[in-house]
Amino acid sequence: MFGKRSKGRKVLPLGEVEIGAWPEQNFLFGLLEGQACGVDWLMNHFVQLRGARYVNYQWGAQDASVTFYPYSIHQLTPNMFDLCPFLEKYGVPKSFVRALHGKFHEFVVEAINGGYYLSTFIDQFFREDMAGNHGFRHPAFIYGYDGGRRTVMIADNFEHGKYGRKEIRYEQLDQGFDLVSEELWEVSVFLYKIKPVRYEFVPGYVREQLEDYLHPGRGVCYFNRTVCPEPFYENEEYLNEVFFGMGCYDLLDRCFEGILEGDSAYSSHDWRSLVQLCDHKHLMAKRYEYMAGRGYAERDADLYEKLAELEKQCLIAQNMYVKFAISGDARIMQRLRKRMGDIRQMDEETAEWLLGRCK
Repeated sequence: MFGKRSKGRKVLPLGEVEIGAWPEQNFLFGLLEGQACGVDWLMNHFVQLRGARYVNYQWGAQDASVTFYPYSIHQLTPNMFDLCPFLEKYGVPKSFVRALHGKFHEFVVEAINGGYYLSTFIDQFFREDMAGNHGFRHPAFIYGYDGGRRTVMIADNFEHGKYGRKEIRYEQLDQGFDLVSEELWEVSVFLYKIKPVRYEFVPGYVREQLEDYLHPGRGVCYFNRTVCPEPFYENEEYLNEVFFGMGCYDLLDRCFEGILEGDSAYSSHDWRSLVQLCDHKHLMAKRYEYMAGRGYAERDADLYEKLAELEKQCLIAQNMYVKFAISGDARIMQRLRKRMGDIRQMDEETAEWLLGRCK
């Protein structure tokens, strides 16, 4: 499966990305940016949005957020890594890794030598904002090593939640890996290998996704029905409520209302969903430019300007949220709720306009 051991240096290609909300999505984009037909596949996807409110009663964990759909969330399967034709993906139990190698970095070196990228949960005590404290466990994406320096190269949303790259020592990687309990995530080491694929853009698929974004629930989404049969589900272990497309604005407004009311279920310092909206509008504009340039959509300078303005308005909303998180001024949140209503209306109009220009 793997190549020979090496004390040298090997760094697998990882492109720069233009999105920032979720590290899994960023990593996937980085893997495909340099691949022939990779951009064609990326432009053919990431139209629909999925929001979710999740409460785990056993662990006391709760989250409310918006992401692309199908999602790329690390530990949930199937996700976009499973569905991507450019990747071979393998899940490996931690116990298997430990049986093969005394230290996790040894397994990483073998994998990188074999051309495999990796991701796994590690305790990120080494981050500047963690100040050496343990307890923050998050997926990290590993794409290279330097045997001479005894370091590995990893990518994730690090300090201040911004996606980036970091070089850490073998000892830090091993300790971070060991600090994550196998009881939580036994099958938590994933390997990815890029394979050459011929992929042709399918304009009709974009139209279908735009329709689903505008009117979620009209069609049958087999993937969603398989993973989450009902939009609202609750038992003694957890609660899960999902929103799609334009319905994600309802989830965001509920979050804003809960924050104003002091509901601890909604974090006032988590603006990832606002960053996700910016990512979504940025890719919408980039997709239209891609489609118009290849004859899949009619050229319309006014539409492109409208898409750019929508992205700008989402960025303003994101900045307002950050300002509220710092100041705690409820008036900012009240103005943000009104702005988000205007953005929703603009989003609906622009998506309909884009749909009308698709061939």
